[in-house]
Amino acid sequence: MQAAKDSFFRALQGRLSIVNPGRTIVLDGAVRPAILVVENEPYPPPKLFFNTFYIHWLGAPAVREFAGTAAPRYEQVAQIEYFVQGTASLQRPFADRGRLIGQLDGELVQILYPGYTAKLNYTAVPPQSLGSQVRWNWTPDLRTIAQGEGSVLQRVSTVNVSFYLETISN
Repeated sequence: MQAAKDSFFRALQGRLSIVNPGRTIVLDGAVRPAILVVENEPYPPPKLFFNTFYIHWLGAPAVREFAGTAAPRYEQVAQIEYFVQGTASLQRPFADRGRLIGQLDGELVQILYPGYTAKLNYTAVPPQSLGSQVRWNWTPDLRTIAQGEGSVLQRVSTVNVSFYLETISN
């Protein structure tokens, strides 16, 4: 399952660097695309990054296999969330939150399309192909949550990520 999660993250990370090269964060002294996998970061997090995509992995139930295939297929749910605060220096402070969240919505749809990537083993250097693909729905559902009396908008989306398990030799 880790190879599928890593492949999904790396695909989105690479696509974000093309869609919006300026959407970056500095973490541990390194500049990188503004997309994080929560389970791979220190806890508690050092700070909340606004205008950054956070991936939370939820469940991974087995689903009906494809016809003619003996291998089980799995579907993991990726919850992607992001937060916007807006610009304090505006004449109407923070009134640009809707535009900012709309920009992030557009970027999310762009980095999710097309809804597949090669599945790679990222524990190997260089990463090795596992001979299959990771697939996902590229039309996310988008829900908004207002926090702090509406000063911060949080968008939550879920994406179903589908893959086969392969054996990785150690």
